This record gives sequence, structure tokens and C-alpha cells, in this order.
Amino acid sequence: MGGLLQALVGVSEKAAELARLCRREEPLFQLLVAEKTGPDRNRRFLQDFKTLADVLIQEVIKHDLGKEFPELQGHIHGEESNEFRDGVAGGTVAVRVCATREDTVALLLSVLGPEQAAAELLADAVHRDVVLGDVVLAGAEPDVSPRDLAVWIDPIDSTNEYIGGREDVTPVDGIAPAGLCSALVLVGAFDRLSGHPILGVINEPFFRRDPQTRRWQGRYHWGVAHGDTRLCSLSPPDPHPVPRVVLSRAEGAAVRGALGPLCGGRLHFAAGAGYKMLCVILGL
Repeated sequence: MGGLLQALVGVSEKAAELARLCRREEPLFQLLVAEKTGPDRNRRFLQDFKTLADVLIQEVIKHDLGKEFPELQGHIHGEESNEFRDGVAGGTVAVRVCATREDTVALLLSVLGPEQAAAELLADAVHRDVVLGDVVLAGAEPDVSPRDLAVWIDPIDSTNEYIGGREDVTPVDGIAPAGLCSALVLVGAFDRLSGHPILGVINEPFFRRDPQTRRWQGRYHWGVAHGDTRLCSLSPPDPHPVPRVVLSRAEGAAVRGALGPLCGGRLHFAAGAGYKMLCVILGL
């Protein structure tokens, strides 16, 4: 396997740091939260920045995994198109990770226009190496070749909550009904032929704030399911005496009516498919 699970966790950590960076650094944050409409919509930059952040995270994961595992190139997929308008030369430009930091800055400026500071901050993060100190990961690699696998990426699941950035949402029975904590990075590897999942990583970029620095800290969870191997970074949760259901507030009355009786009416609501799955995994 050659450390693919470690690589998946590593790229999820770089992705999480990019997500935090866009909310922490003022030149990026101002672009992220800009909500202009009509003729003023794109005066500062040529494309929706939150889409660019999503795409850049996706392309960083694709680049880093493809560089370490050439067998995966062409088999790493994401939900975002990397084609953007080029405000310098006209036409379109494919957002990607270039060979050097300077080249990446230049490419980002073709999309961001005059936002030099934002382009440099992003390029620095893109070209920064991530070092993991997780010794448990090394012993969890399943015996499967990368040439048999493909990868799917959701760079920032629950994008609306990420943009909204609410930090004051009170959890209900441990489940946050909304807010920044539900914005996750999701990476999964699956068998190319059968589609069966083999490896999965859920990264929580906004798990908690450091009490001294007030900076956000993240955490990640991983799992392996291959052959007889079933490994997970989490211990199985204790069962609840009464079942709970977590679903989207957008679900209609028919769905709520069908699920309510299964849990004594204890319906919980949350944003993001990934966060709802994590609530199940954590036993909430």
C-alpha cells in the first residue's frame, strides 16, 4: 500500500489548514465573506472566492496524492470544476497546483485580479509540507495496491455553514444544528471496479479553539474496510437506550413523519451530509 492511508490523512490536514487560513487571514476572509450582487458582484475579483477556495483545496489533494502515487493520476475525482475565467488573457484558466510557489501565485492572480496578498497566502499554504505525528496510522494500511483504487473528494462539505461561520451554536444532545463545526473535509478511496469503499477520512477543521491563541484546532478520523480488515481510529460508541435520528431541516413532512415514530419523536437536525454521518459514527 505504501502509506496511502497516511497520505489521505496528510492531504486532509493540509486541506483543513487551507480552510482555516481562509477564515483567519484578513485578505482571504474579506474575499470569502463578500456577498455582492448585481453589477458590483465581481468588482474586486473575477470569480466567486468561496468556489475558488473549494476548488483549490480539491486540486491540492489531487496534486499531492497524484505526485506521491502516480498510479492514482486520472482516478482522483471531486465535485468541483477547476475551470475559471481568466481576467488577464481572457478565456478560461484551470486552477491547479504549479511546480513552484511563484507559478501558483501567478496563476491565482489570473483569477483573483489585484488580490496579491490573498494569492501569496494561498500559494504559501499550498506548497507547505504537512508532517504527521500519528504512529498508529502506519500499522493500519490494508494490503491493496493504489492501482486498484480511485479517490473521491468533497473539499468543504457544508459550504454554506463554512461561509456563515457561526461559532455560537449550542449543541442539542451533542449534535450542533448548524455552524462552523459542521464544515468538514471528506476524502475516500474505493475499489475502481466494484466501487466498494476501502479507506475513509473525515477531517474536522473547526473542532475547537485553542484557549490561549483562540485559533481553531482540528481533528481527524479514519477507517479501513478491506477483506477481513476493519480498523477505525474511533472506539465503538455506547448504544443509546432510545434511538435518535439526525436529518436536514429541509426534509419534508413525509420524511419527518416516517422517521419520528422510530425514535419517539427525538428528531435532531444538522447541516451537511458529512457531519450527519459523523454524528452516527460518534454515537451521537
